[in-house]
Amino acid sequence: MSDTAPLHSGADPAEQALAQEQLGHWDAAARLYAQAFRGAVQKGRLGRAVDALRGQGRVLIPEDRFEEAEELVNLSREIAERSGYVRSAARAINVLGIIRYESRDLSGARDHYRRALELALDVGDDDLVGLAVQNAGVVAYTQGDLREARSLYLESIGAFVRSGNAASAALAYNNLGIVCADLREWLEAEVYYTRGIEVAERETQSAILAKLYGNRAEPLIEIGERARAAETLVRGTALAEAVGDRLALANAERLSSRLARLNGDEDTAEEHLRRALELASQPSLERAAVFRELALLRAAQSRGDEVREAFRSAGELYRALGAEGHARDTADELVAWDAQNFPLSVER
Repeated sequence: MSDTAPLHSGADPAEQALAQEQLGHWDAAARLYAQAFRGAVQKGRLGRAVDALRGQGRVLIPEDRFEEAEELVNLSREIAERSGYVRSAARAINVLGIIRYESRDLSGARDHYRRALELALDVGDDDLVGLAVQNAGVVAYTQGDLREARSLYLESIGAFVRSGNAASAALAYNNLGIVCADLREWLEAEVYYTRGIEVAERETQSAILAKLYGNRAEPLIEIGERARAAETLVRGTALAEAVGDRLALANAERLSSRLARLNGDEDTAEEHLRRALELASQPSLERAAVFRELALLRAAQSRGDEVREAFRSAGELYRALGAEGHARDTADELVAWDAQNFPLSVER
């Protein structure tokens, strides 16, 4: 999910806040956004004030402070609407969609993104068009509509190219890679991840690069390029450690486990999955994916009861997160295993 634009240089508190936000320094970003808001109000710069207020609410989302975030962003939206700042109001609505998504209200999130998109089209804000469409794609992906998600991600890239938002374009390429991997279109997934890496490296976007490098390992594993997969996992792990992204680290550990399993080293595979579960300690799609990977390892070890337990854990977590499509896939895999016709061979 995204609402941020590329960072520009300068000592302005709002720009400093954005820099801290992109680094994941939420408390520092919140303080700087509050400072920017006060300064804008004192100078009578209402447009900057509503944007700073929206940013102040936005950085509360990663800390699960949803009620506080919604109150601040709603205030930003209301002031913007009353003052005629349609772009700022539309961006606030997009952030409200993010809050709804993170609160697991997927229907509410989709409605907010649709409204934000309508306003963005009205005012010709290509950057917000891209953000709203990409966020709608995340909702479609979570609900299991993979082809709709792919279409929306492609549409968002076009909007980001028009607006010049390369950082968000790189994230959209990452999302495209993920959905193509889920569709088992491995060559296409690898192409999108590689394109995203090229864009993110030009923009020195380390946080996005950590995701892209880690994720690119999966299609490389699946098309048999294990040496390249190992190299990209080393790079992804280093970047994830540098930016402190625990879920990106968990993803790299999960895929490192798969690589070790395929190389016949089940002990190392086990250790990678243990670390992945420690890193993805909170409910998330990544934690559920780790349980699915654990089921594959247990299948390779012919530990039937533990295969079922791992798949059930993944399915329960997917359902709790509203990821019904993933939950259905996991249930189908479990049924197939019980029928001794497991659809994903242990060579996966």
